[in-house]
Amino acid sequence: MKTLMVVPATALALVVAMVLVFSGREAQATTPGPPTCSVPTAEPAAAPAAPPAGQQFAGVTLKPPQVDAAQKVLGTAKGMSITRRGATIAIQTAMQESQLGAAGDKGRAQGLFHQIAPGPFRAYVGYDPHDAAAATKGFFTVLTKQIPGYDTDPRSNHDLAQAVQRSGAGAQEYAKWQGFAEAVTGALFDGSGPPLKCADQSVKGPIAVTIRGNEVTLPPQAGMTGVVTAASPTVAKAIGSGLAWLGTPYAWGGGNADGPTKGISDNGGAADKHGDFNKVGFDCAGLTFYSYAQVGVMLTRPSRTQLTNAKSVVQFSQAQPGDLLFWGTHHVALYLGNIGGKHIMLEAPQSGDVVKVSNVRTGGDFRGVAARPIPGAVNA
Repeated sequence: MKTLMVVPATALALVVAMVLVFSGREAQATTPGPPTCSVPTAEPAAAPAAPPAGQQFAGVTLKPPQVDAAQKVLGTAKGMSITRRGATIAIQTAMQESQLGAAGDKGRAQGLFHQIAPGPFRAYVGYDPHDAAAATKGFFTVLTKQIPGYDTDPRSNHDLAQAVQRSGAGAQEYAKWQGFAEAVTGALFDGSGPPLKCADQSVKGPIAVTIRGNEVTLPPQAGMTGVVTAASPTVAKAIGSGLAWLGTPYAWGGGNADGPTKGISDNGGAADKHGDFNKVGFDCAGLTFYSYAQVGVMLTRPSRTQLTNAKSVVQFSQAQPGDLLFWGTHHVALYLGNIGGKHIMLEAPQSGDVVKVSNVRTGGDFRGVAARPIPGAVNA
């Protein structure tokens, strides 16, 4: 999995920049270079007390699950009509409490915000504290009840964070993360700040695929233009990993976690007639298996087991990019979303064909459901 490095550096007392550096497996020469995202300097909307002189917060490494947690904080904020200031307070609080790690427990203090049940207003009960979105809802419930006018409250962000958290360490612990949080929310919450400037995530394969955060640009080999918006950078990498092999031959039984492999015989069937046992490529389940293996999710084979073993299955009407679609017990494809008014997918269709982007075929033995390999992934 890739790693994001966030480097907030103090240029002036209140000016902080963040650099996110993704590193991944070695890619072929035809693929993009190591991914780097940078958030330009952002000044806090409400100036907090200056952090102690000389404090710099460099070298903080965030893995993709931590980045996903930050996205869930912002997505929950939008869903609850929380203002950008409220979202900023939540980000700087979660960064201080758990380094944006949803599983970061400390005794009875659990999850992203180190919540101790039942909490004020009993806001921290009735959910798994390790669910980043649910924990964020608990945080905002206390914030809005404790400080209804938080958006215009004259106190500093870190004082409001302390009013929610009641930390024994004191409010100043939250102050040091405000510049970082302002940069994140400015870039990702409402686009009012300078946008993230990202190089491509690096994926193996003969096709160069542009992946910026959770957005995947369809390469020319897809035969159509558009941007796939995944639920998280992790799902985006899985999608991009599959797209990087567009045009690769179909080979019955082909494909593993490392890429295309030589096909196998189907005892005189269609695969043998097309010489699949002499081709290097993917079959349908091999392609989806490979795509998700690149982000550490190991699916099963053949295709029917990717549905029967799925932990999360929804109706096709609720499908998100990265979900798996099924036909009978014989075919699986990777859903890419609705682009240009058409539902499209990535698939290795059949012997004699190649890995391609196709319109979703909803007739015949289409199962009408979608399996989600990463159940916690929801669009922010």
